[in-house]
Order: sequence, then C-alpha cells, then structure tokens
Amino acid sequence: MRSDRAGARPAQSPAQPPREAGSPPDAKRKLLWISLAACGSALLLAITNHITQEVASVPFLWVLPLGLYLLSFVLCFEGGRWYRRDLFLRVLAVALGGMTYALLPAYAGLPLLLLVPLFCIGLFICCMFCHGELARLKPDPAHLTSFYLMLSLGGAIGAALVALLAPHVFSGFYELQIALGACAVLVYVVHRNDAEGPFRRQGSPLPLVGLAALVALFIVGLTFTVERQQEQDRLSVRNFYGVLRVTDVNPSGAAAGGKAVGAGEGRYRRLVNGAIVHGLEFLAPGRRDRPTTYYGPDSGIGMALRAIEGTRPLRVAVIGLGAGTIAAYAQPADRYTFYEINPLDIRLVHTEFSFLGDSTARIRIVQGDARLSLEREPPQGFDVLAVDAFTGDSIPVHLLTIQAFRLYFHQLQPRGVLAVHISNRYLDLEPVVEAAAARLNKEAVEIENPDDHRNGIFKSLWILVGSRQGFLGQPAIEAAGSVLSPSQRDVLWTDDYSSLFRILK
Repeated sequence: MRSDRAGARPAQSPAQPPREAGSPPDAKRKLLWISLAACGSALLLAITNHITQEVASVPFLWVLPLGLYLLSFVLCFEGGRWYRRDLFLRVLAVALGGMTYALLPAYAGLPLLLLVPLFCIGLFICCMFCHGELARLKPDPAHLTSFYLMLSLGGAIGAALVALLAPHVFSGFYELQIALGACAVLVYVVHRNDAEGPFRRQGSPLPLVGLAALVALFIVGLTFTVERQQEQDRLSVRNFYGVLRVTDVNPSGAAAGGKAVGAGEGRYRRLVNGAIVHGLEFLAPGRRDRPTTYYGPDSGIGMALRAIEGTRPLRVAVIGLGAGTIAAYAQPADRYTFYEINPLDIRLVHTEFSFLGDSTARIRIVQGDARLSLEREPPQGFDVLAVDAFTGDSIPVHLLTIQAFRLYFHQLQPRGVLAVHISNRYLDLEPVVEAAAARLNKEAVEIENPDDHRNGIFKSLWILVGSRQGFLGQPAIEAAGSVLSPSQRDVLWTDDYSSLFRILK
C-alpha cells in the first residue's frame, strides 16, 4: 500500500491578485515635477555665474557649486533620510534672505571668504528643498518612467533659461534673482497642495496666508536689489562673452548712474566686466586723455611706448581693447591696431569713452579672435605688440603658447617688443612667459608699478620680451624692472599642453 505521504502534492497558496498601480499623475503634478527640477538646475547655473564672474574670477570655482548640486541629488534620492522637511524649511528661509541681501550693491565688497560660502551653502539648501520635494513626490513604480522624464526635462529647461535665454533677454545677471524668487514661490505651491504639510495640519488657512505674504515680501526684496543694481549703472549690456557695465563715479566713490554730479576733477567713467575693471577715463576735459588703470606712464606698456616714441612713427598692436586706454599714447603719425573678440566692447568704446575718438593717430579695430586674425595677416612690422587678455579667470590659453609667441615675433619688426600684461589675482603667469622667452632666446624684463588711485592708476605687472640686442637692451627699460633669468619651473605651454593647476597662486 502506498503511503499517503508519497502521493501528497505540495499545497498551493491561493493566487494573489496583481498589485494595482496608483492613479497616473495628472498634468499639475507633472508640471510641479518639471518646476522643481528646473529651479534646481537654474539655481546651479545662476549661482555659478554669479560667484565666478561677479564675486571672484577664481579658476575652477565652478566645480564647488556643481559638486553641491550633485550631492543634494544623491542625498535626497538615496532614501529620504537626509531631507527633513521642517528643518530645511527653516534654513531655506535664512538662505534665501542671506543671498538676497548679499546681492545688494552695498554688500558687493564683502570678503571673498564670506560671499562664496554664503552662495554655495545657499545653493545646497535650495537644491535640498527642490530635490527633497521631488523625492517625496515620487510616484508609484509603474509611473517612474514619466517621473524621470519630467525630471530630466525640467533640468534641461532650467539650464536653457539661464544659458540660452537670459543672455538675450537681460542686460545683467538677473536670472539669479528670478531663480531665487521661483524657489520661494515653489515653497508656497508645494505646501499649498500638501494637505499633510505643516501649514495645513491645523485646518486653518492663516499659516498658509502668512507663508504667501512672506513669499510676496521676499519677491519685493529681490526686485529692489535689481533696481539698485540698475541705478548704479550708466549702461549695462550683455552677450555670450558676459556683462559689460559702464558706471560714472564721483570723487567720493559714489556711483552716479546716468545723472550729472557736477564737474569735479575726480569724476571718472569705468568699464567693468564682472568684478574686473577693464578701463577708466576721467570725465574732466583736462584729464580725460590721461592713460589710467593698468597702462600708466610707469607701467610696462607705458615704459615701452615712452622709450621709443618720437624716434619714428610707431606701429602698435594691442590684443584686448578694454576702454581703448593705450590709445592715449598715440601720436599723430602713429598707427594703432586693436584686436578685440567682443563686439559689445567695440561699441561701448566708441559711444561711452573718448580715448579712440580723441586720438590723432590712425586707429584700426579688428574684430575676432586675435591669434586667428594675426595668422591671416602678412607680417605687419609692429614696433610694440601688447597682449592684454589675462586679468580674468577664463584666460585665453591659446594666446600664451609657444606657437602664439612665435606668431607675435613674426608680426614684430626685429627690434620690436612684446608686452604681456600678467596681472592676475589667482594665476601666476610669469613662469609661462619666462619659459616661452627662454625657448625663443629672448630677453624678458618684468616691470611692476604701484597704485596711484588719485590718478586712476592700478598696480600692474607686465613682462617685456624682445631681442637681446634690440629694444630691451636699453638701460632705462632694464632699470625700471628686473631682467628675468631662466628658472627651474619649466611651464612651457603649447597648443597641445597647458595646465592652470601648475600656476595657481
């Protein structure tokens, strides 16, 4: 007889009904996903633009905001343990208020060690809110495809608004104020739609009304910061290369905007790109033809031009137009050629400054990349070629390679001089120029002049490079600076290799 156990079959569990997916997200929910993702992306680009161009031109500073943005994304979607809504709501209010106050022109001179952490921490808190709410609103797994699609779309929209639309719509970096305002509005929208949120738990509309009032007050404050910035500028224009601002300043340092402030001898007009002054011109008729900023009589370019002026009509080339200040040295028979890539700079020099208009020399402006323009031209036989494009962080490396130096001397006459402006707060360009001069068997003299704010002259550092038997053999030039000798730092840049890390100060 067969055992009952042998003939037994495993008991089958009753069939489980398939798990029903939640209701598909409606259009409002998808729009909220897009808005939160776009806000985080826009804040990343707007704050990066602000701290790298308006606060400090520090190389590689853009890496810090990007890292904080990605960190917030990881923390929020890792499991939700890091995003505590009540806590971040409180610190978000502090972060938004702090960044708004820091955008006021009166606080533009705050220390770098305060402004950069303020905006970076503020970015991290705002992104924690945006990404934390996105993680909280994540739908049922059946609808995750549309969720991540909306998230990606929102990130692309936020980036496009800042990188593509804003330069064509705004005359300044106003997208940061707009992104901060959008973040505040999203705080209200998120809590208005959340029945379990802290502003609706009590069943009274008063907390939500109070939040709406705070958001409205915050947006009014942002609008005030934009108006104050516009009041200080006589003119502000923007394109792919950044924002150029023209400001009139009186002797006490107060911005005059577009209004007359009297005919004081100390009034001047300056051209500013981000945090860097690119030119300054006194407005008094008796002083407006004086060379200022980095081009004073005792600067490297001033010494070079004064040493050879009067001997013959000069042919001078300048890479980087600025306000056209170097034209103040031009004599009636001289020929000056300026190479400038930014068309807005060329326009402002003709409409807002008089260095070129008052010059009696023959002035030629070549728009476009300077190196490409010089490569297309036959040898010009320049007496002086000034390279002035390195005061910011995004320096054109291709203008400092050994191939570029060979091109410069191809365009110079045998006894001509190459003047390289290497003033930079964060990069030490001296070994790069020194290495190129040594490779070409040229002599290099470094000339540094002090500040003279009364005459609008800034401290500057120039290196004059030329033939050992030519122009730089003059005792007056060598006495004004120090002759550089080849050092152990081999920082020769080529078209195939360059490294900013090796020359960070």
